[in-house]
Amino acid sequence: MSEEIFPDWDRDTRMPGPPPPPGSCDCQFHIFHDDTKKYPAKPNAYYQPLKGSSYEDARGMLGAMGFSRGVIVHAMPYDTDHGLLIDTLEGLSPEGRRNTRATAIIKDNVTDATLERLNRAGVRGARFNIGRKYSESSPLDSVRRSMDRAREIGWHAKLHINGEDVLDFADFLNGVKNLTMVIDHMAHLHFADGLDQPAARWIVDKLKSDENWWMLCSNGNRDSTMQQGYDDAVPFGHAFIAAAPDRMVWGSDWPHVRWRGKRMMNDAEAVELLYRYVDNDAALIKKVLVDNPARLYDFAD
Repeated sequence: MSEEIFPDWDRDTRMPGPPPPPGSCDCQFHIFHDDTKKYPAKPNAYYQPLKGSSYEDARGMLGAMGFSRGVIVHAMPYDTDHGLLIDTLEGLSPEGRRNTRATAIIKDNVTDATLERLNRAGVRGARFNIGRKYSESSPLDSVRRSMDRAREIGWHAKLHINGEDVLDFADFLNGVKNLTMVIDHMAHLHFADGLDQPAARWIVDKLKSDENWWMLCSNGNRDSTMQQGYDDAVPFGHAFIAAAPDRMVWGSDWPHVRWRGKRMMNDAEAVELLYRYVDNDAALIKKVLVDNPARLYDFAD
């Protein structure tokens, strides 16, 4: 069977309208490397590394949009092999070190020494791919142990979960205490099911009632049924940000791996979708793009 071909990211990145405020942070982008022998994907990876999507490409995209800060999210194909992430972070200039953070995939096989090295390099969170969609086989006891290790080192947990799985894991998630939890990509909810769907109600309740819960308001463009504008995503972004405006961050999810079924948007469109979530309120835009990421990812003023 031939490998599925996905569209390339739009390399003519433009500035969003209006430009983002100074100090804005993209809290999720992935990086890959064309040298697949030095940086191989794990066997049977959920997807293959994207060529032409390096850290340098990412910085070009961010610079074109007026973003000075960014968070590298360790990509699923590399699993717990953090070689590319470590080499990238440790190779940054002093300015790059000040303005770049990362999250890493943590499982039982990641040593304490590696965890400490990742922390020194700028990692501030551990990402957990949970649920049926991502073909993850780690038992919940293992996930719990890794979350405990994240807590001990002072990181947050980044929860990559699909909407239909949220309630199935609710008991487990409710049992996680004293750990900052960041829901990725608005939980990839099905917008057609509306805000009254049980998973959406559960998430809104969590955001309102538990100050440890955050959200990455991203991928509304991916999960929308629309080719542009993404009107069906707007009520969800609005509801989540209204529930916890001090615990919302945003990410481009560049370079948009496994993009299916619609035109590849320009990354500036994803920023402009965020603006619609907050009705173009400049104070809220600054909160989501500047102030909240600075607290979550330990950026200096």
